[in-house]
This record gives sequence, structure tokens and C-alpha cells, in this order.
Amino acid sequence: MTEDVAEDPPQTSGFLAGLEFLTGDDPSAGSFLLVVGMVTCVFIAAFQFTLNPPISTLLTGLVLVIAVISFIMGAVLDMLNYFDTPRNLER
Repeated sequence: MTEDVAEDPPQTSGFLAGLEFLTGDDPSAGSFLLVVGMVTCVFIAAFQFTLNPPISTLLTGLVLVIAVISFIMGAVLDMLNYFDTPRNLER
């Protein structure tokens, strides 16, 4: 009377599925830097098209500083082989 029960694969949330769409199953340094670049472009466009020049210039400068810091962090993580180690995403 025992039934064979097939295990369903673990369900991921919509947010995690969206991140996997951007970075892939096994994120790499290239996907990390690409996402940082896309977010930077979106914020700069939003600030430039919606705000007045003195404020938009200041906020654009801040976004560029944060982007440079993120690019440096990505480069350091890549040098430390953080992106090269495979991860088990199932828990």
C-alpha cells in the first residue's frame, strides 16, 4: 500500500526567479557588473529627466560614485575568486 511519491522541485519566489533571469543560475563577475551598470543607467536617466539641473547633477554624481565603488567591489571579489566557486542554491 505504499505509493511512490515523486518529489517536487523546490519552489522559488518570483523575486529570486527575477534575479536568476538577470544573473543566471551561477552568477559571475560579468553578470554582477552588468546589473550594476544597468541600475546606474536607470537611476541617471530618472534623475536627469525628472529633476531640475542643480539637484539632478548632484544626484547623478552620487550615483556615479556609488557605481564606481560597486565596480571596484566586483573587481576585488573577482580577484578573490568569489564568483568562481559553485554554490548549492537548494537548502
